[in-house]
Amino acid sequence: MACQVAVGVERCVTEQSNVINFRKSKPAPAVQLPIIVWAVVGLIIVIFGGLQLAGPTAQTFALYDFAFIPARFGAAPFEQAIGAKWWSVLTYGFLHASWSHVLLNSLWLAVFSKPVQAYFGNLRYLLILAAGIIAGALTTLAVHWGDPLILVGISAGVSALLAASIPLIYGRGRVLRPLELISNRSALVFSLMWLALTFFSGATTYLSNSFVPNTQIAWEAHLGGFFAGLIIFYMLEARRPKIQKPTLH
Repeated sequence: MACQVAVGVERCVTEQSNVINFRKSKPAPAVQLPIIVWAVVGLIIVIFGGLQLAGPTAQTFALYDFAFIPARFGAAPFEQAIGAKWWSVLTYGFLHASWSHVLLNSLWLAVFSKPVQAYFGNLRYLLILAAGIIAGALTTLAVHWGDPLILVGISAGVSALLAASIPLIYGRGRVLRPLELISNRSALVFSLMWLALTFFSGATTYLSNSFVPNTQIAWEAHLGGFFAGLIIFYMLEARRPKIQKPTLH
């Protein structure tokens, strides 16, 4: 309320204040993520932290029983738990090589999870994530059949979420059709930059402490996850109920 005095008469007028009352306004969360995304991020951090605290014996057990190792499928006998060759195509995604590895993957997981989860919901979001992880393992197996390599990390699943988010982010309010991923300049440039970065990063290593020695970035798994994410996205999109626009009669 503001008051004015004119010709000896006091008159009060109401004014709209542009000042925000911070005591009454509720502060927004620093990072707004769905609970399911926080759960996945928390799970991979807890698993890695727990293995670090448990020591080398537990770390070795986790690698032999839950990491993806192409030698599991080779002709030569490979010592492993019964069934490890099958469940490891998924469980390897929840193991990581170093703190920098798990934290970087957690960051990108948070970034690319949000649009996909908001569009599809929890179950289909998890399906795309799991499909990317599995596709990353199978692509690595095809390239390194029978090799005693150790594959860990959720980055193939992140690559799937990244791919699934492209039609949503660059569609400007609608979903890009498959061929529009090429005709849309922004989507194409983003995809090509990601592919170039993936091939370049294949020659690098993580430079932090790790219980997986000489860890290299598995670019094959990234590519497998990326294309699996695109395929699963459009398969799920085709099954989504279409909203009918009202017509005049």
